[in-house]
Amino acid sequence: MPGEVKPPAGQESVFKGVHYSLLDQALLSVSNFLIGLVFIKYASKTDYYAYSQLVGYIALTLAIQAALINTTALTLLPQRVGQARRDMADAYFGLQVALSVVMAMVGGAVIWWVPASIAMDAVTWPLAGAMSCMVVGVWLREFLRNVQFIRLRPDLCLWQDVMYVLALTVGVGVLMRSSEISAAGVLYVMALAGLLSALPWLRSAELSLSARWQAWSTLLRDIWPYAKWSLPAGLVAWAFGNGYLLIGARVVGPETTAEVVAAKLFAAPLGMVFVSWANIFRPRVSRNLSDGDVRGVRRLTWVSMAGVLAIVLSYTLVLALAYPTLETHVLGQKYRGLSSDIAWWALFFFASGLSGICNGVLLAGGRFRQSFYAAAISSAISIPVMCVLGVFYAKNGLMLGLVLGEMTYALVLFLGMRRLLMQVRHAGVNQSGGILS
Repeated sequence: MPGEVKPPAGQESVFKGVHYSLLDQALLSVSNFLIGLVFIKYASKTDYYAYSQLVGYIALTLAIQAALINTTALTLLPQRVGQARRDMADAYFGLQVALSVVMAMVGGAVIWWVPASIAMDAVTWPLAGAMSCMVVGVWLREFLRNVQFIRLRPDLCLWQDVMYVLALTVGVGVLMRSSEISAAGVLYVMALAGLLSALPWLRSAELSLSARWQAWSTLLRDIWPYAKWSLPAGLVAWAFGNGYLLIGARVVGPETTAEVVAAKLFAAPLGMVFVSWANIFRPRVSRNLSDGDVRGVRRLTWVSMAGVLAIVLSYTLVLALAYPTLETHVLGQKYRGLSSDIAWWALFFFASGLSGICNGVLLAGGRFRQSFYAAAISSAISIPVMCVLGVFYAKNGLMLGLVLGEMTYALVLFLGMRRLLMQVRHAGVNQSGGILS
């Protein structure tokens, strides 16, 4: 990345820096958990559902950012050196700012004019404006986090997110003190916290905002061979990963869907742990593949998969033991009886952890097309199952479709990863440039 910052001494080991990423994701997990608890305690199920729907749209924009900006940057920037790397990073920064503003404006207008697009009866201007501000803030924050991971500086990413959580805590505390807990209020606070925590790190990242169309067009030509597959893959993956919100509203109703969202809150730390490892895992795999070290990639992959299984089993056991207390003192009467929903989410995050590892290897090797095929196949299974079984079996049918989709995704990605590593080993060629076949 810009400035050619070297990782701190001793951080080249595979597991060095993991503690920073784990702490980082733990902070984010705790903050998301506390926001969920605030909605559970102080807001209606309908308001919690509205918040979840808008966060789902924001997740859609982040899927687009990941496909066009963050994922391609992880593949392309390590291939550049010196001024060429700095110019590409500046172009990435300018392009991502422009795209975030467009996504925010278009998205806000669409949900205001067509609230049915997110399965809501009405969306007020303050709510649409809050969602738009959140898009700009979260895009900037995620871009700068990605910059730090590309530089192999998870420690800086941690400090950025410490600032974010502190600002978020203060903001939500003010809302609670004024008894103004609403989806719009929380989204405005999250947007402001994202901007306040991101802006100080622009200087550290040594980025300049390139607004030249020539630089953007050159960058788009470079990223399109990858983005033409990562973009539809990200959109399809979002559809079956977040489609349960829209489908659930139709087949079981917003209040029951809010119960599914509340159950996810207690299993979500699993996802955060796996994301924290993925932030370290993929840059390491990219380097190993560029060196032709297939054995190192295999070893790291199998260790990671074993870790996913151990973490899910341990966490689920602890959660099962703690659930009666959680139900009594946290969920209350409004959200009782979520144990089976939480179990479904544990299965989902187990499959998600495996798919994240396999997909990380494929994307590090430039196999964006295979990632898209995996997402398309899993979506073709997941969405119809959720629609049909949700009608007959309510929440259980909805969750079964979601889990089947994620397990299919993991299986197809695993087979593609095995094929990639066999080809790299047999061909003995450098894959860091990406093979798109």
